[in-house]
Amino acid sequence: MRLLVYGLGRSGGAVVSRAVREGHEVGYVERRDDGADVAAAESQGATRVRDVSAWHADLCVAAPGVPLTHPDLVRLVELGTEVIGEVEWIWRTLPARIVGITGTAGKGTVTRWLTDVLVRSGVDAVAGGNIVPALAAVARPGATLVVELSSFQLERCPTLRPDVAVVLNLGVDHLDRHGDVESYHAAKRALISHLGPDQVFVHNADDPRVVAWAASTPARTAPYTLAPSVGARVPSAARLDGRTLVLGDAPLLDVAELRVQGRHQYGNALAVALAAEALGVERRVIAEGLRAFPGLPGRYAEVGTLGGVRFFEDSIATRQLAVEAALETTPGPIVWIAGGVDKGSDVAALEHLLRDKVTLLLGIGSSGPTITAAAPWIRAEVVATADGRAMLREAVRRAWEHLQAAHAGRGSVLLAPLAASFDQFRDYVDRADAYRDAVAALVDDVRMLALLRDEEVPWTPSS
Repeated sequence: MRLLVYGLGRSGGAVVSRAVREGHEVGYVERRDDGADVAAAESQGATRVRDVSAWHADLCVAAPGVPLTHPDLVRLVELGTEVIGEVEWIWRTLPARIVGITGTAGKGTVTRWLTDVLVRSGVDAVAGGNIVPALAAVARPGATLVVELSSFQLERCPTLRPDVAVVLNLGVDHLDRHGDVESYHAAKRALISHLGPDQVFVHNADDPRVVAWAASTPARTAPYTLAPSVGARVPSAARLDGRTLVLGDAPLLDVAELRVQGRHQYGNALAVALAAEALGVERRVIAEGLRAFPGLPGRYAEVGTLGGVRFFEDSIATRQLAVEAALETTPGPIVWIAGGVDKGSDVAALEHLLRDKVTLLLGIGSSGPTITAAAPWIRAEVVATADGRAMLREAVRRAWEHLQAAHAGRGSVLLAPLAASFDQFRDYVDRADAYRDAVAALVDDVRMLALLRDEEVPWTPSS
């Protein structure tokens, strides 16, 4: 087969490597002239294609970052070449069990968590897709592939039918790509479009849009809920009963046993439990795996406590749903640090939480002024520093000073940006590291000053 890979990077580079190993004649298109991925493609014998009309391809696998409306992809379709994505290609060509996981928030955590539970139970399982690594880099015959799927990936999966599909929630994201919320949700819906009676659909029964999807699918449905009213109405749902996670008709564990905390994580745990059960894992092993999961870097976590101030980091919280969960979980009063590259989120939708819990909003990055202006009901300031790391040091220092002056040194500082990181950082992990470094610098400064005054300000890092 003559396979054209449009766009390299992590996804396209993995497809090139796999396709070459499988004996395909591979061409690639990449707008950059050089880079490690370009060098790797060339070293493997892939042909650089400058004009898609001049290199006949039987199939094109397009990287998720390339819109399907790109003129070259439109031209390929006109020439009769089907354009799909990496995950669709693996689904078509590899005999393996697939779990597809999507949602506006939480899908990365659920993907890793479920994979850990499956491996603990003895299942040959690997995680890939929207997270590192690319699916094409790790997929193998006979394995269970646990795949995080973004809307960009799902819009190029025209026939995908996972054995288990998991939809966590539907919020607002990527409007710059999809144009409107309806189109964004339509892309997500591709995950369940081809499910049949032999497949399982794990879904959030607290999200009415997801519930409507469940009502329309022939797949077996496995709902979960955190709301007592929904649990009473849907007794078969996995649910949170007080402080207990309940699976079927039996308690699974107390949420205090989880290493990751917050109501959103309790929902994630229920989704993991249902998916694992659908794949044949015993409940005892499910409970063990839920307890063992340490969380992911850049996700909601406590950094530590300095005096009476607790510091929380959720750098990957770029969407309204994730930020809402972080604000709900963090003890007030909160100094909320937010901003970066705007993704079209609606600050007004958070008004009830901001009024109730946030004592100061510190706007950072390119969208800092926009975010602060959109929240007139609370005190807000912009931290206008060009260097990202210096900016976070200033924001953390300002947060500490505000809580000392306004709340007797009690409260929380939360980084939950509601924006992407690429204006000042490599990615959300780099931003998380910068925040943690800023907290460490503040700890050093505060404790040194206290020492000079013959005082002590205790610092307790999170384990």
